[in-house]
Amino acid sequence: MKPLVKNDGNPLTDRLTISLDNPANYLYTFLKRSPHRRQNVKKIKTFLLILLLLPGWAWAKGLSVEEQFKKSFPKNNFERITPTGVAGLYEVEASNQLYYYMPKAEILIYGSLVDKNGVNITRESHRKKLAQKMAKLPLESALKMGGGKTTVVEFMDPNCYHCRQAYHYFSKRKDVTMNIFFFPLSQDSVNKIKHILCAKDSVKTYEEVMSGKLDNNAQLNTCNDPGVDERIKTHVQLAQQVGLQGTPLFFIKGQAVDGFDAPVIEKLMNQ
Repeated sequence: MKPLVKNDGNPLTDRLTISLDNPANYLYTFLKRSPHRRQNVKKIKTFLLILLLLPGWAWAKGLSVEEQFKKSFPKNNFERITPTGVAGLYEVEASNQLYYYMPKAEILIYGSLVDKNGVNITRESHRKKLAQKMAKLPLESALKMGGGKTTVVEFMDPNCYHCRQAYHYFSKRKDVTMNIFFFPLSQDSVNKIKHILCAKDSVKTYEEVMSGKLDNNAQLNTCNDPGVDERIKTHVQLAQQVGLQGTPLFFIKGQAVDGFDAPVIEKLMNQ
């Protein structure tokens, strides 16, 4: 590493060069040897100010952000760390969770970033990551409905209120092919999903369930079919892989929409 101050014949620097590796040792040596201690007080203050203004990475001896993170928080695993639009602030992605890291201050920040226009930056970033993962989903095990030109992927629970709202919205459209993945949030939901997948006409039975005809402890056909159990298990695993945090979750025209956000969905469908 090059010296911070080169030898120039001045008593402040003519006895040794200053390395960022050990500035404290430089000060000790200088104060011990210099015959002009009082004359150089101002220079010492200037030097200390320079040290204080040095960015945090200078003290990390060239460590990358990832290496510095591991050093500061060795118990925290992560998938990737990327810069944000805020200077000195990095986004950490870990187990489908997003939080923030400031290497210089060596602190973690949990919560959402919201800009002056009210845009939730954290949520937008999460949606982009969801979309990237959902674009790679295998659709073979999904329950398919409709024959429209627009393909919509949905993770849902049959008892979820907003999922039922979404069902009523999409059931009125003829331009959609739905690919349904089930993610049960209760035992009753598991039973209803089995009832759907065990039926000879799963699409018709799905419509009955989503319209509420089988609520209030209606008799359900929960067949003992290993294929149905495996299909439900596959859906749950896929939901976990994409980082599902709640139902419904949609993938429409390359974008992820978490929740039944009707204005956003309508805009995407009409593009």
